[in-house]
Amino acid sequence: MKEKIRVLLVDDEELFVNNMSRILRLRGFDVSTATDGYKAVDSIKYGGGYDVVVLDIKMPGMDGVDALREIKKWAPDTEVIMLTGHASVSSGARAIRRGAYDFLMKPCDIEDLVEKIREAYEAESIRRNPVLWPREHVREIALGSFSKLKPEDPLTTALEVMSRSVGEEAVDEVFVVDDEDRLRGVVGKRDLVNEAQKAHPNIPLNWTRLIESSGWLPDKPLKAIMRTEIPSIQANSFLTDAANQMIVNNVRRMPVIRAGKMIGIIRLQDVFQHLDHVIE
Repeated sequence: MKEKIRVLLVDDEELFVNNMSRILRLRGFDVSTATDGYKAVDSIKYGGGYDVVVLDIKMPGMDGVDALREIKKWAPDTEVIMLTGHASVSSGARAIRRGAYDFLMKPCDIEDLVEKIREAYEAESIRRNPVLWPREHVREIALGSFSKLKPEDPLTTALEVMSRSVGEEAVDEVFVVDDEDRLRGVVGKRDLVNEAQKAHPNIPLNWTRLIESSGWLPDKPLKAIMRTEIPSIQANSFLTDAANQMIVNNVRRMPVIRAGKMIGIIRLQDVFQHLDHVIE
């Protein structure tokens, strides 16, 4: 890894930019800032050398999507993470179609942003040398490597899986399957934080504090808190159907089912990347 990951943080909310840049610098990042899309593009054109751009979607003048287009024109290998304040993935999905690496909802947890920046940086070399063959069906791009947690597993098991180590992909939620690999539920970071907060109502808790001490979590199995209404998709479905379902259901990852069993997951950015390759 480089000495420091160079990050360009772009947002028209000056207080947010100042606070977030200070925190990211304390985490070891080399951070520059811009307060609108025009300044961001100028920074790329005349400064350059950024590994990752964190870019707000909703800004006056040149919005984030237009700025993304210009940034990708001048620096196609620079990964861009979009920030959206809307409670929908539609804006973020549109940005991914235009080349963004991924997106986060505002306000975002600092640990989520740090993980996503590192993940984007680690993916940079792959994007520089893409090897894509035409794909049409979900089964062809499903990721078979995922943690298969059981309903009886303790909450600390999910915490361990979602506590990302350097070099690993950020995991925001885990899927729960039974002994026959049938999908039973899903548990996310927010679910764990909420359970810890309910167990300790007088102590302000967040994801950062929770991963530092799993003792905040109550002694419960995953089945006690998992959400059971889970959008999923069949392995033989077309990628176009997968993209539509993920946008409608407001998710970026979706379980893949074949013969009633969960065989893997698909990611929204992978679906769009392969669809765009086919279109080209």
